[in-house]
Amino acid sequence: MSLAQLKEHVAQLPLQEQRELIAFLVALQTETDEEFKQELAAKIDNHDSARWVDLDNLQKKYAE
Repeated sequence: MSLAQLKEHVAQLPLQEQRELIAFLVALQTETDEEFKQELAAKIDNHDSARWVDLDNLQKKYAE
């Protein structure tokens, strides 16, 4: 299967399955890319409340 075919197939998946695929790909990249893993950890560990995202606003932004 080509990348173009894979993208086409993924675009047809239900939103929940697309989200599961995104989570899988991020986890895969985290396992194999130490620089990405450290960058992601730094973002998670950032305690600067000015950079936080309100959950309600985030949900509205990504609502179907």
